[in-house]
Amino acid sequence: MKKLTSFVLYLILTLCPVMAQGFRLSGQITDTSGEPVPGATVMITGTDIGTMADADGKFILDVKSGLSPEATLTLSSLGFKDLVVLVGKKTVFNVTLEEENNVLEETVVIGYSTVKKKDLTGSLTSVEGDAVRTRQTATVSEALQGAMPGVTVTRSSSAPGGEATIRVRGITSMTSGATDPYVLIDGVPGAISDVNPGDIENITVLKDAASASIYGSQAAAGVILITTKRAKENGRASVSYNYSLGVDSPTKMPEYMDAVSYMEACNELKYNDLPESGWYQAYDKDLVGNYKSLHAADPDTYPVTDWMNLILKKNAIRHSHNLKLTVSGDRLRSSISFGFDDVDGLYKANQRWKRYTARLNNDLTVFKWLKASADVSFRYVDKLDPHSSPALKMRYMPQIYPAVWSDGLYAPGKDASNIYAAMMSGGEDKTKTFRTAAKFQLDATPVKGLTITALYSPKFGFSHSSDFQRQTPYYYAGEATSTKYISEALTTTLDESRGWTYEGTVQTYANYQKTFAEKHNFAAMVGYENYYLGTDTIIAGNSDFPNALIEDLKAGNPATATAKSSNVHELARNSFFGRLMYNYNSRYYIQGNVRCDGTSRFAPGHRWGTFLSGSAGWQFSEEPWMKEVKNVLNHGKLRVSYGQLGNERINGYYPYQSMLSVSHPVGYVGNEVTPETGYAQSTAIVPDLTWETTSTIDVGLDLAFLRNRLTLTADWYHKNTSGMLIEVPVAPVVGLSNPYDNLGEMYTNGWEISIGWKDTVGDFTYKVDFNLSDDVSTMGDIKGKEVISSGKIIKKGTEYNSWYGYRSNGLFQTQEEVDNSACMGTQYPGDIRYVNLADAEGSAEIINAEYDREVLGSSLPHFCFGGNISLYWKGIDFGLTFQGVGKRNGYLNNYMVQPLRGQVYNFPTYLAGGASWSYKNTLEQNLSAKYPRYSWTSGGSTTTVGNYAYSDYWLINGSYLRIKNISLGYTFPDRWMGRLGVSGLRLGVTLTDFFTFSHYPTGWDPEVGTTSYPITKSAVFSASINF
Repeated sequence: MKKLTSFVLYLILTLCPVMAQGFRLSGQITDTSGEPVPGATVMITGTDIGTMADADGKFILDVKSGLSPEATLTLSSLGFKDLVVLVGKKTVFNVTLEEENNVLEETVVIGYSTVKKKDLTGSLTSVEGDAVRTRQTATVSEALQGAMPGVTVTRSSSAPGGEATIRVRGITSMTSGATDPYVLIDGVPGAISDVNPGDIENITVLKDAASASIYGSQAAAGVILITTKRAKENGRASVSYNYSLGVDSPTKMPEYMDAVSYMEACNELKYNDLPESGWYQAYDKDLVGNYKSLHAADPDTYPVTDWMNLILKKNAIRHSHNLKLTVSGDRLRSSISFGFDDVDGLYKANQRWKRYTARLNNDLTVFKWLKASADVSFRYVDKLDPHSSPALKMRYMPQIYPAVWSDGLYAPGKDASNIYAAMMSGGEDKTKTFRTAAKFQLDATPVKGLTITALYSPKFGFSHSSDFQRQTPYYYAGEATSTKYISEALTTTLDESRGWTYEGTVQTYANYQKTFAEKHNFAAMVGYENYYLGTDTIIAGNSDFPNALIEDLKAGNPATATAKSSNVHELARNSFFGRLMYNYNSRYYIQGNVRCDGTSRFAPGHRWGTFLSGSAGWQFSEEPWMKEVKNVLNHGKLRVSYGQLGNERINGYYPYQSMLSVSHPVGYVGNEVTPETGYAQSTAIVPDLTWETTSTIDVGLDLAFLRNRLTLTADWYHKNTSGMLIEVPVAPVVGLSNPYDNLGEMYTNGWEISIGWKDTVGDFTYKVDFNLSDDVSTMGDIKGKEVISSGKIIKKGTEYNSWYGYRSNGLFQTQEEVDNSACMGTQYPGDIRYVNLADAEGSAEIINAEYDREVLGSSLPHFCFGGNISLYWKGIDFGLTFQGVGKRNGYLNNYMVQPLRGQVYNFPTYLAGGASWSYKNTLEQNLSAKYPRYSWTSGGSTTTVGNYAYSDYWLINGSYLRIKNISLGYTFPDRWMGRLGVSGLRLGVTLTDFFTFSHYPTGWDPEVGTTSYPITKSAVFSASINF
């Protein structure tokens, strides 16, 4: 037995050369130039045993137990390729790491082609699909908020399915729709709402003329290129599933006075306007003093209705499912995905949004020189809203008006307006939208470097909307029957529409690349594109139904049924385009683009426009004299570009043609002027209407330091829009609507900067990004035209849509001040004192609109910023994204600050407690009062005169900071999951829009519209699994 034991021990010691006691591994890590690599990680492969190199690149790793003969070391550092070396019997390792420029070698889409990031001469920015998905938003547009410099994303609500507004580098046009960027999905025109966030590989935004001019007449407002996921060339099959559960709730909601406070405030307002009638003009003293006890005894007669809580749920649930399957073979690669989103709204009835998506992307290698792809996508949206949205009144309806009686019947609300009854029973607005798109593409490479592409993409869309208003009765207390109906649903009506859309895109283009003498790199592209759009909608309705039970047009009176066509349009474009690119030794770059577009929107002879751009780049970091600082400055490029972009997107598809409409034109019947039913011209025309043209200059700088750990990109740009399409007023006596003409100019100056840092320290990886941008769009010559609307002005020499109104100088405190000042009509102590800028010759000193209004400042956001912090350690990931506006003149409109608006609506609580001027206040309180006295006679019904006329008194600091996302996740180790046949499992939680810091009154979100669905915050729980 002893001999056997000795033999086994001998075998163990002989075959497994394990050192019985600890030993030390050491060495130095340098780069290819011999410089040390500080902070490099040294790990025994497949274990948690490791160390880091010091400032001289030297490392010492003490190993307590033995290593197998196959043990290896993995040496890594950010900006270098990983190196794996066999340990064997060595204990000293002096190794060299090779640099890798992953960031600069990345391929980005630039329009009909791709290019390495280091070879760009234009200005663009990208965001990866993983970053979009991490934000856990139902729509792509909202996920882009704060993600990219120069891309401003705003929203006014978080209604289910609602899209945010995207602007790229400011405003360049006054026409509706022309300020929206041009969106392409896998190279084909589309809408950003067509894509499921889970299907996105990356999003690229083309911002300057050098990048965007290849899209010519559609690119003046920027271009968004969305690339969807495709199967990789790895010869494997995979399945992935992502699920998320979200809980939405309002970010902020303003508080309004309770029933007693409301009655007291109404009494004060009445007293202020008519003091001789005493204090209790609106509500009796006993009623006010005893209302709470009266309500407790008889809640129907003395109601306390919390309208907002009656209408809104505390939380709404949303689900998201995404399933993806990929197969990769020698010749065929396929990726198919399915998505389903179910978003419940905050309204307690009749609100939901469901989206079903599917996408199939196929890539086929037919021959070595011929490749094909066939993609198909489907999108179906089912949306339900109340016929009458309660968002308009739910914030403002006073508590003293009843919504529902104790027996469950609907009350009259205020003068038969009952938004709760309207939401619950007043009908539904249903919209169903179906879109399908396909793309068939062939890529032939007959000779090396030459690729010829042919593409055809058809798209079909169908929508059906049904807006059913159900007649809804209200009752007085104690009534059992009623023939009285709420104002929001007086009758039963049904309006339906069915619309069809077809879009067809045909492209053929060729790309050629060639390198001469190893240093001269040449690329060329030439192509043709045809685009066609056709739309047709049928509208039908009926307004006479015997009851509100059946939602069907045939259930109504046939004699009152109506039907007509609408939106019957066609649009076609033909385009020829080309690009030339050259660089010498990846050091000096030049690029030129040309596109010639023809559109059916303009008259023959004015349909074609040619748009050119040129750009140059100097990668000075590749100069020989920069080698000494190569370890500090890894990449440096100076870019400059100039080019022209076009716009043909104006209201109407046939602006050069006389449009006829069925009307009652006046004509002669005998000798009598008589209205006759017939066709008449409805719009004045300008037959020589043509393109808006935006010329853009861009100067940019790209830098990368410290082995690409630190990156910086900065751009300055100037845009000049000429031939701006502006509505031209015609004499009212003509009886025609205003036409468009090429009359205006606009100038936009802006800049943007983004900076990022990323590094790995042992098992800990972190990344920080920040971007900041600003732009100012100033009106040029618009032929003396001025547009003043909603307190904003458009005129030569001012920033577009600047605030326009009166200057103020606090509040009148005494009647003596009123008597000795210029006034706007009849004013009293507690009213706003306006500054008298000028008066008409010979006129008394008064405040009037003609002489005392001026530009008050910009209404647009400035210094928009965003950022991201990402941390990763041993499977744990943490992310924080933020965005905001550094400067903006926010405006407190009358919905937010006017007491008893419409002589009905409630008072915000922040107007009380001495915040408003009042006869009940002390002198000190009135001197520090923030708001004017409660009054209706001081301009209560208008925003043109009185306390609520547009003025700088109501301008506030509209800047804000929003913590957009906070995410925490854990990815389970592969060694655990591999035993279960799972290649990856991550669980996570994300908080969205939970924290916002602003100067707005309590309860108001800086983005929400005053009559809009609330901005919501969300807690989202997610799980992702891969097989």
